[in-house]
Amino acid sequence: MPAPQLSRERPAPPTGPAAQVVVLGMHRSGTSVLTGLLRLLGLWAGEEDDFPPADDHNQAGYWEHRGVWSVDEAILQSLGASWSEIADLDLSRLGEGLRARFRERAREIVRDLDRHGSWIIKDPRLCLLFPFWREILERPLCVLIYREPLPVARSLAARDGIPIPYGIALWEQYTRAALASTRGLPRVLISHRELMADPAAILRRLHRHLVQLDSPELARLHVPATEEIRAVVDPALVHHPHEPEIERLYLTPPQLDLLNALANGTALDLDPVPPLSAGARDLLAAYQGLLATTRGLHHALSWLDELDAIFSAILDSRSWKIGRALTAAMRRFLGRSRTSAPERRDRLMAEVRSWRQGDEGD
Repeated sequence: MPAPQLSRERPAPPTGPAAQVVVLGMHRSGTSVLTGLLRLLGLWAGEEDDFPPADDHNQAGYWEHRGVWSVDEAILQSLGASWSEIADLDLSRLGEGLRARFRERAREIVRDLDRHGSWIIKDPRLCLLFPFWREILERPLCVLIYREPLPVARSLAARDGIPIPYGIALWEQYTRAALASTRGLPRVLISHRELMADPAAILRRLHRHLVQLDSPELARLHVPATEEIRAVVDPALVHHPHEPEIERLYLTPPQLDLLNALANGTALDLDPVPPLSAGARDLLAAYQGLLATTRGLHHALSWLDELDAIFSAILDSRSWKIGRALTAAMRRFLGRSRTSAPERRDRLMAEVRSWRQGDEGD
């Protein structure tokens, strides 16, 4: 299904305070579909070129504002993290000078969005970084969407090659972080399965939450026709269905408790939100360490490839061949036998290739 097209028409200037709607959810949990639906109510999302294009992994489009995404990525990188490597993520380690620069970039984005009236943003990284954005936003409404962890992990495995248990550990961390950082704010919890089964009902529910914020501007928001809603939501794009009996075999007791709290709605009442379970924490740290080791090995192998190319160029040079011929003649004259440099090079690279083939086979 092609990505929805954005209208170039900008909304009328707001007559009241704008609602700053923030969608928070783990990767592969329907945040893009949900954002596309909320935009139909009349919330501003951005210009067409503010978003990455659709692809095979998200045929309905991503709806991640490039400005928000760039700030989130920069924060993670400055902390030595990424969206999938968060074992050591700690926002308190962000230096004040760097934090101030990120804060100014974020405020500029928010000011631009505010000029268009009520708006919406989404980026799964916001689950981890919302404490930073919360300091900037004045009137946030947080829409939390959750999907069962096994379908999320299977989707991550298919897209990124991430092992299922690691994907589930990421799901737990993202979910707990989103619940903890949005406490005390207006918020609503949405189920991915319910969204895909009856998007019109979910959109009507979200519309009621927005109208209850009691703003003249929000009173102008309207629920579109069912046909328009169905054009945004395609259940056929759900490639990893929920299988509760199988899923329970993958989840630890703390993860099961969290999933049950999400399903019955009590997750919004958790006070405080329990921290990441010990098993998930250890798994994130261990796998992240393994990734670092693997990258180090690949870097070393790349260096060997570069060295091999330089060595080959030397061996093929005219000066080397002349020198090699003279050295060989002297060895024969002196009766000495020795493995040549090219032979040693060939033996080493053969061992490297053999190791690589075995590593790929694993």
